[in-house]
Amino acid sequence: MHDGKKKVVEGKRVKRGALSMMIRPNTQDEVDEKATPSASSSSSVKAPSGEALAVAVGKEIKSLRLSLSMAANQLAEAAGLSNGMLSKIERGTTTPSFGTLVAISAALKVPVARLFASHEQRADYSLVRAGKGISVQRRGSKVGLDYELLGHLLSGEKYVEPYLVTLSSDSSVSPGFQHTGIEFMYVLEGSMVYRYADALVELRPGDTMVFDANSIHGHEKLINAPVKYLSVVFNLRA
Repeated sequence: MHDGKKKVVEGKRVKRGALSMMIRPNTQDEVDEKATPSASSSSSVKAPSGEALAVAVGKEIKSLRLSLSMAANQLAEAAGLSNGMLSKIERGTTTPSFGTLVAISAALKVPVARLFASHEQRADYSLVRAGKGISVQRRGSKVGLDYELLGHLLSGEKYVEPYLVTLSSDSSVSPGFQHTGIEFMYVLEGSMVYRYADALVELRPGDTMVFDANSIHGHEKLINAPVKYLSVVFNLRA
């Protein structure tokens, strides 16, 4: 007997990363249609709705305003809006014009693209189990230097390269690395004298360094080998 209830069609798509070390979260698209779908219909991924975008932009505007300790009426006045209109924008109940977004971003002193930040957040991630990093031969690497890549992101204008670096007792002295980006170092074990430009710094477990990697850098002398440290390079994708 036909009970007249509408059907719910659930689809599940698992995205696979290009690297075996990459594990990405499952995404599930649920379609609740008002009419029973035909057998020949195919599933598709719906584009984000204008309503969802308006809500995301509104939340970002409010968050930025509060971070500046700015009252709503102050932002409204600076952007040439009424208090009521700004309230609707922050609540996501209205879609502002591009001109209005430009005025708001100018009042908040941020690029207009910043207002879309929360809407464009990616949810992909990489997971590398202990001891399963990828051995990498970096340009300029010599004997006694081992680089283990600990993660990777597939897309986006920014990228991060986290490495576990091991220097053995027979590693070459002063390799003289130089590359783009900002580098963060955290010493895990051992000790060494590290060169950055004209400075020589003694590093021991627990010590950290952050520097512009465009200047020449590298270990000058190993005091207690082997030396292990975490190196994370932040850069823009070319």
